[in-house]
Amino acid sequence: MPTDLNLWFDQLLSLHNPHLQLLVTCRQRPDWNLPRLMLTGQLLELDTRQLALRPDEFESLIDALAPHTNALAREKLWHETGGWCAGICLSLSAQPTRSAPLLGHYLERELLSRLSEEQCEVLCGLAHLSRVSADLCEQLWEGRQGARVFNSLLHCQAFVFPLDQQPGWFQLLPAVSRALQPQLTGMALNRMRLRACQLLSVLGHVDDAVEQALSADQPEVAANYMERLWLSWILGERHLNKLMDWRERIEPQLLHSSPRLIYLCAKALLFSGRLDEAGECLARLGHFLPLPDARRNQRLLANWQALYGTLQALLGHADLARLHCRAALDQLMAEDWLSVLLCHCILARIAMEAGDLIEARSLLDHSLELARRQGSHESEALVNVDRVRLLTLEGQTGLAQSLVRSELNRLTVSAAQPHPLLGRLLFAQGELLLQQGYASEAEVVVQAGLLQVRDCCAPFVLNGYLLLAEIASRSLDPEKARWHLYEAERRMHWGKIHPACYQGPIARQNARIAAREQPAIDDKVSPARLSGVPDYQDDLTPRELSVLKLLAEGMSVREVGSRLFISENTVKTHAKNINVKLGACRRTQAINSAKAMGILA
Repeated sequence: MPTDLNLWFDQLLSLHNPHLQLLVTCRQRPDWNLPRLMLTGQLLELDTRQLALRPDEFESLIDALAPHTNALAREKLWHETGGWCAGICLSLSAQPTRSAPLLGHYLERELLSRLSEEQCEVLCGLAHLSRVSADLCEQLWEGRQGARVFNSLLHCQAFVFPLDQQPGWFQLLPAVSRALQPQLTGMALNRMRLRACQLLSVLGHVDDAVEQALSADQPEVAANYMERLWLSWILGERHLNKLMDWRERIEPQLLHSSPRLIYLCAKALLFSGRLDEAGECLARLGHFLPLPDARRNQRLLANWQALYGTLQALLGHADLARLHCRAALDQLMAEDWLSVLLCHCILARIAMEAGDLIEARSLLDHSLELARRQGSHESEALVNVDRVRLLTLEGQTGLAQSLVRSELNRLTVSAAQPHPLLGRLLFAQGELLLQQGYASEAEVVVQAGLLQVRDCCAPFVLNGYLLLAEIASRSLDPEKARWHLYEAERRMHWGKIHPACYQGPIARQNARIAAREQPAIDDKVSPARLSGVPDYQDDLTPRELSVLKLLAEGMSVREVGSRLFISENTVKTHAKNINVKLGACRRTQAINSAKAMGILA
């Protein structure tokens, strides 16, 4: 602004006129006597975050401008714009057929034209970085006072915002990044990316270094940086998806070049439900055996057994899984804490399936302590998902609800974008609500969970669709219920997930839907409805309830038949129907589920 005009505004603001109000919008602080106005309480200054739309205001704007925008598109737009009103409007108005987006034109006129050449250079470079700091800029633009230029961009409100809970680190608003990226291309961009690789790796952001190397078309460099990732890294945020994406972009021979890379990829494949590929990956560890160092040889074998035990558990081979996990625990060392935790969790799930809740609690308590001692919040949350299930089986629904709420509150604070772990917790909360009979509330929570895992390629996504199918089935809408199961199977196919991870649960849910479609029988009375207990899975007939109560007392099939004057085969048929209706695989699991649901005292 010209000096004369600044002087004129200063004189205007010095007038003692209570009726004078001045509204100014600008990206840089004007050179006026603002401190005096602040001291006298006459200055109200709002920054970009305060001016951003709230979520409810954002929804109202979308409803007014593009009411048919679906939930996924709204979520993406909110993340990319951060509530920036102009960015939202321009993004909604952009037509795919236009040669240049409206947002790019806006930034060119309203931002870039007002910046210096060096500021434009740095800003367009930031558009290709997922995180940035003053120190990083100083080294990236060495000799050109990168830190000073970066700080000047912060000062002039150039859409650079601090990252949550990461002091000193910032990010360009995603919508602005996307619009500015075409400004820097070719060799200049690749040079900057490779330099950023080195710096980000030194600063501890190895995953960002891998991404920059791949974007610069340097897969060998990317594989080298992957070797430096902590094995627990895979548990955080959307890291599983990121690693699976890297596998598609890096040649297999590079990913098979070291035991650590094979181990990392095998773990990702297991967590993603791609069990056949995980088995092939684990087999490649044999190429590195025996190692010349006995201690390293022992560690490699123990870690292999931990993953192989996990593979067998996911395939449904409980005995083999138990054998390998226990063998691994005998040999794993303190630095292999993640493999120890994995074995404990697998053994705990097997124990819950077998009805051994005391063993499951002991294993999960050890896992929780280990996760906390390592300071891994993601591991702690994952263990607590299993603990919620255990508490439910033990009939401690109140404690399960408190645990879910606690984890949700802790995770929601830092979750600025879709987060698979948050989705898992929402599914657990939805299941608890459903058990209490709050079907409509459960549906809202589960749908919110599916938004968190919309791009995720892991088997646990199935849980959300099974819950929605159960809710629809209870509402006597079998067509909608089966549509949810169709969507579930489609997601499993899309994620290349092994049939062992989803065929059984989908078949059991289909059986429950079919059972509800059968005509009502006179003697079919819901114990849940008579007692006021939520009808979680399906109505048990009075005869099935009698059989279940006697089995829960520890009677054998023969003893139950004698007590009820029915054949052993009839008892077995009733027991099979009970398992289907309660979503159980074994008698002990059905009994524990019935206790958790309040069907049995």
